[in-house]
Amino acid sequence: MSNPVTGWIRSNMENYGEREASMIDRVSESSINAQKMCEEKSGAIKGNYWWQRVDQARDFNHLYLSQSAFKGHDMGAVNSFKAHRYYLDEAAQRRDDLLAEIAAEAAGGGVVEGGTV
Repeated sequence: MSNPVTGWIRSNMENYGEREASMIDRVSESSINAQKMCEEKSGAIKGNYWWQRVDQARDFNHLYLSQSAFKGHDMGAVNSFKAHRYYLDEAAQRRDDLLAEIAAEAAGGGVVEGGTV
């Protein structure tokens, strides 16, 4: 008769073929997971700095406002391209109005709105 403890150990031991099969499965699973991580990192959804959280779900329009009355308007964003474009368009409109007024004055014989020249 053999020792029961030795028999129990031998019955629970895995043989060489089972060990090799499990190693092949582990290596292939690790390779698949590594490829998934690589594709998710550089995929179409995530670009550079993929590990950082992005809270920007809208356009950047929460700039410092010069007055609360201008909130939500392009003219209120201090030091922004939106404000620059707004005031540039307003200046161009004012220039066009002045040029139209001067042209009307020249065509009308010197009479300006609200007075004479």
